[in-house]
Amino acid sequence: MKTIKWVLLGFMLIGLMSYGAEKRYLFGYSAPGLGDEGQFNIQAGFVEKCKELGIDVIVTDARQDPNKQVEDIRDLIARGVDAICAVPQDSAVISVAVQECNKAGIPFFTIDRGVTAGTVVLTVKADNVKAGRIAGEAMLRLLQGKYNGLAKGTILEIRGQPGQDVAEQRAQGFHEVLEQYPDIHIISLPGYWKTEEGFKITLDTLTAHPDLDGIYYHADLYIPGIVEGIKAAKGSFAKVGEPGHIFILGIDGNPAGLAQVKDKFADGVVVQPLRDYGALIVPLIVAYLEKGPEALPKPGEVLVEEGKAWSPATVVRTAAGIEVWTNVFYVDYLTAHDPNLWGNRPRQ
Repeated sequence: MKTIKWVLLGFMLIGLMSYGAEKRYLFGYSAPGLGDEGQFNIQAGFVEKCKELGIDVIVTDARQDPNKQVEDIRDLIARGVDAICAVPQDSAVISVAVQECNKAGIPFFTIDRGVTAGTVVLTVKADNVKAGRIAGEAMLRLLQGKYNGLAKGTILEIRGQPGQDVAEQRAQGFHEVLEQYPDIHIISLPGYWKTEEGFKITLDTLTAHPDLDGIYYHADLYIPGIVEGIKAAKGSFAKVGEPGHIFILGIDGNPAGLAQVKDKFADGVVVQPLRDYGALIVPLIVAYLEKGPEALPKPGEVLVEEGKAWSPATVVRTAAGIEVWTNVFYVDYLTAHDPNLWGNRPRQ
């Protein structure tokens, strides 16, 4: 595997010098729902990089409505943007809009999630299989600690959107670890990336399985509902280290997720560098507009930039196209206070 130094700012400025004299870029950004801290931060990172480099950007908010997201993208097409970047709310529904972008000759990029049809130039997201594995290994350690070294227990998994690549990969990595142990049972239910599902699924599962040992969630947006669901089912909430505590861990590392870890409601979280996705993808969009596909990193390459949470990032070719998979890592109570974590940075 080839490792390359990816000097994003310098690369970007070279492109702008050749293009900026003639025209100022206009990008469209389609968010699935900016009420979620994770999605707000992805959008903020994208906008920050655009502003830093003199690119105009139009941001739309689908408010978790996949059909509205399609209409938002149609509006961006009508406004003549040079490129569109989106985080799909629903990978299948958004594909209609992706195909319309393809027909209009507007390059389409995605962050965090892929699509099921249409041509996407490139996607930047976490190494979600690795994130699932890290979560699985953490849950295994917790179960073994509870049962004197034995790998056993019942786990609830609250997934994302069924069939969506990010949800399938986060499940894949988790199951790869825990399915090696026949005495660990996983109850998997879809949450559709909807905050309210965290409460409903947790309450219903604890009603049917009062001896549940742990909960693994695919996104921090579920965690407020998980905590309230446990309180509703149990009448109280046992924190980390207290008798009756139900292990809780998941993926994202947003402010709410880190707060739950710091307050000992949750055991840990796998952090993906959401705030850095924009810094990665904006220069790649310009590279593509300037020089075409040959300017993009190639599958098999590893992008490295010192001091960046996303580094190293692996470039892979999937059925959905070329993707850049960023680094992920686990934090618990001892490390969740780190001011460098994006979830600990003040919202601007």
